Amino acid sequence: MKKFTILFTVFIASCLTIKAEESLGQYAAKYKFPQGSAISEVNVVFENGVLHLNSSLGTTSLETTGDDKFYMPANSGTVTFLRNEGKKITGIKFAVQNISIEGNKEEKDTDIDVSPVYKSTFPIKNLPAMLEGDGD
Repeated sequence: MKKFTILFTVFIASCLTIKAEESLGQYAAKYKFPQGSAISEVNVVFENGVLHLNSSLGTTSLETTGDDKFYMPANSGTVTFLRNEGKKITGIKFAVQNISIEGNKEEKDTDIDVSPVYKSTFPIKNLPAMLEGDGD
């Protein structure tokens, strides 16, 4: 019974860790700021169980303080991720000292298919003749 209790505890702990990683991973993206802002863009990266913020000013880790709210220990600032009515993350807001700026999440273009095409539209046996100029 003791082994079962230990195994069950380890299982629950690993499930909670996986859930925490999934929830922090949702913030990982590139965020762009309006022209004239102190920074033009930041990349939020999730690695080794920690969110990191990379920008032209450097890199810092983010500590969770609440729903969509984080603390930046490097400069005693806060980061809030913004959501739309559908609960989708759409932006980021920094508050450092008396400065507050907002940026928009850069969406990947899902309409463009960049996968290679391997299907031939003409018989491959005609290719050498076409390359030499002897084809029809």
